[in-house]
Amino acid sequence: MDSMKNDLIPLAMDEEIQGQAQIWKHIYGFAESLTLKCAIELGVPDILHKHGKPMTLSEIADKLTIPSPNMDRFHRIMRFLVHMKLFTVIDGPEMKYALTPASKLLVRAEEKNLVSFALIQLHADEMLPWHYLIAGIEGQTTPWLASHNGVPYYDRVGKDPEYYKLHNDAMTSHTSFVVSALVQGCAKEGVLDGVRSLVDVGGSTGVASKAITNAFPHVKCTVMDFAHVVEAVPKDPKVDFVAGDVFDCVPKADAVLMKSFLHGFDDDDSIKILNKCREAIPAKGGKLIIVEIVVDIDGTLEFARPRLCMDLELGMFGGKERTKDEWKNLLTKAETIR
Repeated sequence: MDSMKNDLIPLAMDEEIQGQAQIWKHIYGFAESLTLKCAIELGVPDILHKHGKPMTLSEIADKLTIPSPNMDRFHRIMRFLVHMKLFTVIDGPEMKYALTPASKLLVRAEEKNLVSFALIQLHADEMLPWHYLIAGIEGQTTPWLASHNGVPYYDRVGKDPEYYKLHNDAMTSHTSFVVSALVQGCAKEGVLDGVRSLVDVGGSTGVASKAITNAFPHVKCTVMDFAHVVEAVPKDPKVDFVAGDVFDCVPKADAVLMKSFLHGFDDDDSIKILNKCREAIPAKGGKLIIVEIVVDIDGTLEFARPRLCMDLELGMFGGKERTKDEWKNLLTKAETIR
């Protein structure tokens, strides 16, 4: 009996050590996000991309916009970024750094990059509501409103031109990663067969609509968004832009597209929006195209954790990401409530 008891002691200690390691990792989870931001703002991925081959620490430092950078601190930051697998080290007479598949997505010159999306998520105003998650649980307000003295998100963004541009750039960046799959899916499934007009609700700068128009010239696309969004978008002969409020009215069309839009609203408001979309399309042959994340709560996919994080983030504003069953229930409810 004593022998068995002694055998359990190392096991208990191992579990405790593993538990400590897990908690320490979560305590310092913010370090990865903010060191990533530092790398983007320093322009390290851009420097390596432009150089076209691995570089030493001093070579990278010479290209920084910071005069006389502290090399010890810069080395420690790069060491951590290598640990994060954002850069790789090539051994030789001098240690050199190179891009990885991940950091290639942080190169501004690349058409598809996540620079703006990363910077908007790590903006001080966007980070602040995470300190107010309990306010959302209490249910009297949202974490965003609690942390910004009741000022709605778009009111805050609209008052800061730099913040507003970053927001729009981030939305465009996000769309650029899904638009090819959207077009391919529409073509493969014949989604736009018989469709001559389409309204892209909340389509921002029209990235998705332009791609659809280019791939399907017979479809006339109209982007509907807030007035301040529409007014800032350069005119495009292929796409129309109209200002409007989805809760009031959606322009008539054969099809309505909503990409990354319904996740910004709770179920009650989503149902109201879906009903407005139903009013906009023909009763026979009308199509509603919804492009949204499906949360994988079982964690079987590589993107499970970031999707759960996105769900928490949307909760800051009163929205939510949804599982497959939650999407099914929402659409079924919308069908019965008119």
